[in-house]
Amino acid sequence: MTYLYIDESGDLGFGKQGSEYFIICCVKIDDEKTNMMFHRIPKKVRQRKLSKKLKETTELKFSNSSVLVRNSFLKRVAELDVEIYALIIKKDDVKCNLRNNLPIFYNYLIKILIENPLKKMENNHNLLICLDKCMSQYQRIKFEGYIQTEFFSIFREIPVLKINHDSSESNYGLQVTDFVIGALGYKYNRKMMKDGHNKYTDIIQDKIVLEKKDLFNKKY
Repeated sequence: MTYLYIDESGDLGFGKQGSEYFIICCVKIDDEKTNMMFHRIPKKVRQRKLSKKLKETTELKFSNSSVLVRNSFLKRVAELDVEIYALIIKKDDVKCNLRNNLPIFYNYLIKILIENPLKKMENNHNLLICLDKCMSQYQRIKFEGYIQTEFFSIFREIPVLKINHDSSESNYGLQVTDFVIGALGYKYNRKMMKDGHNKYTDIIQDKIVLEKKDLFNKKY
């Protein structure tokens, strides 16, 4: 079984109050043992790094965690045989036709994001895609149909596909992915800092296979 955990940072709004960057990433895992170890990270961090009061929180997130907890999550990810793929979208570079068709835009980003990990996927592997539960039922149906259609351009033999739309509270794999995307969000949202904006991505740098920043670059 191959696992893809997908999460995002920022928003797809294009108003003045929106984020400068929209970042979407996936973590690819190719075996059951590694996936199990990936899921165990939150429990291990809770046991060894949190106070008794914080151990009772329902979910750990990058945005409200201490530097100690963030580092602990990311160091454990760096120890595992995983691959990280990320698209960094500077929203000012996105054309108006895509801004006005956000579901199509989102599906397109997912396609670009997962093309590379899918091409490296073993033919005999089944595939589980886990996403945070943010789509409507209609959007899920359209998204799943879109992904399955895209498979025909990648695989000779279509793998068995399952797509889970889970809450990160109930899916420990998505909780860990939140720390990965949090590290990327920290890097790009704090680029104006003289030092330290990449202090979290440095921990997982060896696991980052793709960090694409020029998808909508105006020069191309």
